[in-house]
Amino acid sequence: MIESVLSRENALFLIAESGGQIVGNLDFSGGSKSRTAHTGEFGISVLKDYWGEGIGKALVAELINWAHKNDVIRKINLRVRTDNARAIRLYKSFGFEEEGTIRRDFLIDGVFYDSLQMGLPIDPSNPPI
Repeated sequence: MIESVLSRENALFLIAESGGQIVGNLDFSGGSKSRTAHTGEFGISVLKDYWGEGIGKALVAELINWAHKNDVIRKINLRVRTDNARAIRLYKSFGFEEEGTIRRDFLIDGVFYDSLQMGLPIDPSNPPI
C-alpha cells in the first residue's frame, strides 16, 4: 500500500518519530480521476501520550508545504469529528475553512458522530511563510 501511495504524484505519507518509535502519521490521497486529481483528503493520527507536543501541527505544516510545491494539488480537504475542538482549532490556524457538516459520518464503538468537512485552497503563487 505504501509503495502505491508513494508512486502517485498527488499522494503523500508522513511519519513522525520520537526516540525511534512511530508516534504519528499523516496520509493524503488525491483523486484518482483527472477531474478530481487536483484535490484530496488527509487523515492524521498522533499517539495520545504525544498530544500537545506539536506533532500534529508539524505534520499538517509539512503537508501544506508539500502541496504548494506540488504541480497537481490545488485543494486539501479533511473531515473531523464535530466534538474535536482541539483539532478544529489546529486546522483553522492553518486557514482551513468549514464547508459543511456530514451527519452520522463516523461510527465508533456503536456510536455515530457527525463530522465537519473542512477545506484549504492551495495557490502555488502564494506559498505559506
